[in-house]
Amino acid sequence: MDDGQWRAPGRDDRAPAPEPHARGPAPTGAPYGGAPTSSPGVTPSSSAFGTTDRHRDRVLGGAGYDSPAYRNDPVAVSAMVLGVLGVVVPGLCLAAIALGHLGLHRLRASYDGGRGLAVAGLALGYAMTAVWTGLLLLFLSARTLL
Repeated sequence: MDDGQWRAPGRDDRAPAPEPHARGPAPTGAPYGGAPTSSPGVTPSSSAFGTTDRHRDRVLGGAGYDSPAYRNDPVAVSAMVLGVLGVVVPGLCLAAIALGHLGLHRLRASYDGGRGLAVAGLALGYAMTAVWTGLLLLFLSARTLL
């Protein structure tokens, strides 16, 4: 400590100083416009939100970041459609219930949207199953009375 400055323990004064970072030309994908530069080891499928190449240009392009375009889970959409069709066709209510539960299970592990559609498909499926069962029991009891 000949120069009077404090040094971290274990530091070797004889080690050569690291070379300063050489600054080269700006990358083609500048951070404030154009395509972004890719980080080593990070692919679109390994990112936190699971954006695909389809959304990469929209999310990372431009002056600031944009949220990815979410899509609804197809199973949740089909649960909702079958729940609505179950108002007219009795057997489709049971399929709406099964697909609603499957859709909720699939949505737990993904960033897709459609949780409301799956819940609506479940609600319609259970409600219409109760209605159709009640109508069936009413029909059978009325038939036995006649």
